[in-house]
Amino acid sequence: MREPLNGGILRKMHKETKHVKSAWISHKKENNINKKPWGYETSWSGFNGIHGKSLFIKQGCRTSFKYHPLKSEVLFLREGHAQVTFGTELSISDPVGYPLSVKEIFEGDCLMVQSGCPYRIKALSDCEIIEIGNNLFDKPFRIEDDFGRENKE
Repeated sequence: MREPLNGGILRKMHKETKHVKSAWISHKKENNINKKPWGYETSWSGFNGIHGKSLFIKQGCRTSFKYHPLKSEVLFLREGHAQVTFGTELSISDPVGYPLSVKEIFEGDCLMVQSGCPYRIKALSDCEIIEIGNNLFDKPFRIEDDFGRENKE
């Protein structure tokens, strides 16, 4: 019986591979829930700085108006209704030339935020937002915060 043509190619590629990619399961940890003044978040880690969070924002509450110097994120509104304020990386230094936008988002909508771009989320109803980001250890720069957590610079 003859070997399929691609079988030899795959076997050769396998022998030349120095690092084999794989899949794995990360088990739930008790300390991955962080209480926030606006609700709470549940986080999980991925690989190469990719990570995720589920944000639970109580109706009427809002997150900090902030930006991340290095981290970019995708925020998926899984449940609820929210108002987002967002801008470009120049909106803070030149608000006239690069004004902020304020939009409502609904279940199934996404907000994509690149590093350096300010944003804030206000829950118009109780919300669950799935966040996927890169640069896990990048800390936000808080411009305004309803709970006194602004950066002092």
